[in-house]
Amino acid sequence: MELTRAERAAQIRQQTIAGTVGRLFQMLVDIYGAIELNSLEKVVGKREGQEVALSFPALHTTITFHLSKTRLIPHSGKSDKAIAEVILNMKKEDLIPSFVEFIRIKNTFGGLFKAICKYYLTRKIKVKGSLGAGITLWRLLFIGQCEMYKKK
Repeated sequence: MELTRAERAAQIRQQTIAGTVGRLFQMLVDIYGAIELNSLEKVVGKREGQEVALSFPALHTTITFHLSKTRLIPHSGKSDKAIAEVILNMKKEDLIPSFVEFIRIKNTFGGLFKAICKYYLTRKIKVKGSLGAGITLWRLLFIGQCEMYKKK
């Protein structure tokens, strides 16, 4: 069954949104992940070289991230080698505000506990496979300790 022109356009639009989110994650880790010396090495640790898939059911697409101690590398599509799949069970309109909230969480034990209570226990985020690898992906985005988030 072939897709109509409108269905293909919607599919390309959804893949573009997911690709933009993946690129945003990569830029955030590149720019703000190096605030603390060796913070990327500390978070990734023994998970270097592993892949974690990030699924958006609302967008019908998946991004795979290759974890590295130097960069976060996004790829479009689901990988066969992914050890974990993080599924975001949110409406399309709620994705970006949730990302902004999540980015503002501090990379501490308290911040991790807050994220687990708010997103994982309420089933807004599900993890299939390695829970540790899924949490590692999200901890890379915790940049709440950045100077721009401090109130003046």
